[in-house]
Amino acid sequence: MRRIDLRRNDGVAMTEFALILPVFVLIIVGILSFGRVFFYWIEANHLANETARWAVVDKNPYAPATLQQAARDSSSKEFQQDVKVCIDFPTGAVVGNPVRVRVQKPFSLVPILNAGTITIRGSSEMRIEQLSASNGTAPANYSPGNLPSGACS
Repeated sequence: MRRIDLRRNDGVAMTEFALILPVFVLIIVGILSFGRVFFYWIEANHLANETARWAVVDKNPYAPATLQQAARDSSSKEFQQDVKVCIDFPTGAVVGNPVRVRVQKPFSLVPILNAGTITIRGSSEMRIEQLSASNGTAPANYSPGNLPSGACS
């Protein structure tokens, strides 16, 4: 009959690795998710700044597409899905008044389960420098009824 020596430690390393592995994987996935959220936040703010700059000089280099649609399409492929670009003229479209551009993108922290969805937002506000037709309403390229990307809240 064989005696069992309880002082042996043959499987200790494997057991410790099995206990630490889920925690290590969770940390790595968390770091990667944070990186994606940070990238989306930078992308949203960059998109809002660029779109606001085109809006304040009343130019749309992407015509016949609206400025909102062109802004959405100029972002990275991964960012384009479900992104909303809104251009507002809070006090009317008159030279010197502000233009506010808001960009929103939903992001799921656990995409497999579609859980932990947050909204990443970027915004930019600049003063109107020139308008083709200064009648106090939004130019046709940015009118609220012409938002193919959806409305921002």
